[in-house]
Amino acid sequence: MKTNYTIQLLLIIISGIALSSCGRTHKIAEKDFYAIYSQKLGVKLEGKEDKTLIKSVAAWKGVPYKYGGQSKSGTDCSGFVGQVYNEAYNKKLHRSSKDMVKDVRFISKRKLETGDLVFFKIKSRKVSHVGIYIADNKFIHATTRRGVMVNDLDDSYYKEYFYKAGRVRM
Repeated sequence: MKTNYTIQLLLIIISGIALSSCGRTHKIAEKDFYAIYSQKLGVKLEGKEDKTLIKSVAAWKGVPYKYGGQSKSGTDCSGFVGQVYNEAYNKKLHRSSKDMVKDVRFISKRKLETGDLVFFKIKSRKVSHVGIYIADNKFIHATTRRGVMVNDLDDSYYKEYFYKAGRVRM
């Protein structure tokens, strides 16, 4: 009888230690989340950005470009944006970048927040490219040459072709 009691007591103590250490590990991971994802994305995150969106866009970084694609084996810009919004918010957006403008309320570029969409008219009268604003003037998008990557809105190329910013209607 005494042996069973001793074993039960040891199990309770071990369980308590394991649970308390898990709690500390979780808090450390929570504290480091923004530092880890800042490094992964090459963006200075402030610590208030939507974690679900940040995890989702980071998982797509490096995916190769594929015209008409919308999977992690290959995607175009609107396929990427649509899939991220579906993953992060269970929100369906129009399939093409030119039609995604129907999913947003236009906002000033100065008021951009994490998750807002940025639209470009690249050598066209119509919107031909879309990306997702992250933070620190950076956005993530699918490029034809380098796949899903992060760029600065003030890069001369993107500055020249920037059209408008929009906040998705939820």
